[in-house]
Amino acid sequence: MFTLFLLLPDFIANFWWKNYYIFTSKNTIKEIIITFVIAFIISFLPKKQKIFWGLFFIALSFVQIGYYGYFRTYMPPYQLDLLFSEYKDIIDSLKSIVFLVIFLIFALIGILFILNFFHHKTKPKTHKYTSLILITLLIIFPFIMAKKKAVYMPNATHFSYLNTLFAIDLWIIDNLSPQKTHKFKPYTVKKINGGKPIVIMIMGESLNFKRMHFYGWDVNDTPNFDKLAKTDKNFEFAKAISGGINTPVSVVTFFNVKREPQNIGLLLSQKTNLLKLAKQNGYKTYWLSMQEEGTSISSLLNYADIKKTRKDFKEKYDDALIKELKKIPFNNKTFIVLHLRADHSPYEEYTPKSFYKWPFNYENYHKYKIYSYYDSVLYVDYIISSIINYMKAHHKNFIIYFTSDHAEMLGFPDEHGKYGHSQLVFGDTYVPFIYYSDAFHKKLSKKYYNHYLISKMLAKDLGYEITNPNDNGTYFVNGVKIDGSAGFLHYKFKNQKIIKLKDKD
Repeated sequence: MFTLFLLLPDFIANFWWKNYYIFTSKNTIKEIIITFVIAFIISFLPKKQKIFWGLFFIALSFVQIGYYGYFRTYMPPYQLDLLFSEYKDIIDSLKSIVFLVIFLIFALIGILFILNFFHHKTKPKTHKYTSLILITLLIIFPFIMAKKKAVYMPNATHFSYLNTLFAIDLWIIDNLSPQKTHKFKPYTVKKINGGKPIVIMIMGESLNFKRMHFYGWDVNDTPNFDKLAKTDKNFEFAKAISGGINTPVSVVTFFNVKREPQNIGLLLSQKTNLLKLAKQNGYKTYWLSMQEEGTSISSLLNYADIKKTRKDFKEKYDDALIKELKKIPFNNKTFIVLHLRADHSPYEEYTPKSFYKWPFNYENYHKYKIYSYYDSVLYVDYIISSIINYMKAHHKNFIIYFTSDHAEMLGFPDEHGKYGHSQLVFGDTYVPFIYYSDAFHKKLSKKYYNHYLISKMLAKDLGYEITNPNDNGTYFVNGVKIDGSAGFLHYKFKNQKIIKLKDKD
């Protein structure tokens, strides 16, 4: 009976998502036997232990199904790090698949009652120390996996509960394995001038240039950017690649002008911290964020004279940042960081209803995600253009930078049906880059920029030249760990194209 409980979720998921599980002669029979052995061992357990282990293995299946329901891919080991760094965002994102989550919770409760019923019905012989067999197997198995890690990476040929178990074990292996040490030549930081009078850096959230009209997308979700691009010679924009695939890694990487994922020494020295450099050059520094900035970003906030995060604002939406910007006197050199929340999943949660332009279709997951995302892009278009227009009308000698921490995937064919971000693929790295200045015009001559190049430009406008002797023209996208231990992508720009190179880990 319990063998059926463990295998049934995959068969049901296969009806819902085509090829969620792929039958293979090599794996399927082997994993059915493994499942039967686990069920056989559990059958000899006392009631409370039986229920515990039963719910444990079923929960492993449901975690994988829930993850797939959101991302449309299988949970890799490095994603477990996000449980500690972005658990609030994870809970927030579950709202996007609330019906699936509710279904899985009720299914788990139902299985609890069924296990209890069959235990009383069959009255099996029990051996209270049988749990030790399962515990021993769970302890030993990671050592077996360590020899052939690639074989056990979560994929469609493994049952759900095993995929989750494999991800946990591989995560344990990676964290217990000794980390390689990497040496890099030190960056040099040279003060070149006093910097521009007003510098505003706006960091967006989960914004993908591929889904923005003024970049060529066929949905009219950026009317204000469209107008600025056509009528204002100071409005410059280009495509860009993010420095990381999740917010903490990407933001810290950007504001430390960090190119090499494994260059932790640079972070420890704070040598290239843009907030720190701005303060040293006489700027009044602001960090105004609609995010709940975590521990990893606190190293940046330490150098802000004025800092406000989500908990400090009464308003729910990013309009609050515009209001806060209007309070700033600008009577000294000023460096402002604005960190948006809109475009984060669930997209409708951070978009005012007045920007709901596309009809929600909760019966169709793909359309629901896409339409609510378009609404959020429309709202960001309003936010950024409002900031530009306010500065144009009330201040002079200012510079505005805008990019996003990372992109977002919406299941389109060029994203291979994947959703969300934090996956080590280029699909969640395509971010916009906007540069605007009333007096310090720059012609963006490149088709593609990246966070590293943008942050070096930003450093110059703050009065510093940052030279990296390690820079050989290869660039990186860091995984979900700031030290590069969760893997990274690397690429080059050649003839205005992105040349993707072999992935590193």
